[in-house]
Amino acid sequence: MAPQTQRVSSMAPSQAAAMSDSNDSFNMQAALLVAAIENSTFGLVIVSQNGTILHKNKRAKSLLKELESPSCAIIPDILWHPCQSLIVSQDEATAPFPADYTIVLEDEISTTHGIIHMRAQWFDWDNSTYQASNCFLITLEDRQQSLEIIANQEAQRYSLTTRETDVWCLKRLGKSYKDIAKSLYISENTVKKHLKNIYSKKEQSNWSNES
Repeated sequence: MAPQTQRVSSMAPSQAAAMSDSNDSFNMQAALLVAAIENSTFGLVIVSQNGTILHKNKRAKSLLKELESPSCAIIPDILWHPCQSLIVSQDEATAPFPADYTIVLEDEISTTHGIIHMRAQWFDWDNSTYQASNCFLITLEDRQQSLEIIANQEAQRYSLTTRETDVWCLKRLGKSYKDIAKSLYISENTVKKHLKNIYSKKEQSNWSNES
């Protein structure tokens, strides 16, 4: 009997190279996305509908330590209440929301280290470890840290001096002239002088950007 020849489809070298490049690009994008999430200044937490934490990034782990919780695997009650409100809102809805409509509940939580701003919304979780289901995405933001970052970015943009930057950071945090003066060991008149210079530099920067 003559040997049978099995025909196997092959891919042209150019097609194989293109597919390899595409996979490499996708893997790189995925790695960059994971790195961005893990190193974000925002805390990101994914929570199941029974309150179990499915994932939390590095920043969230730090912020969650400031909140009382019976277990590191269970979301703190103060963050769970908005999630329960989302469940109630969904159960009581008489008509489905538009596909692009997202309900976001927000709250501010006082801790010994400052204010944490939280946002909670539904999240379509699909992970190989868990069955695909609707969960909650909770975003945690340290308001003081965020304002400090913004203030430093503005200081660079407006070319502020080191002392002006110190004053502007405290002003951004909502401190009064008296508090700023006390923190920096300067007079209130000096604070006012620095702020006058800062506002002048801001105005000049905005004017040059518009022209």
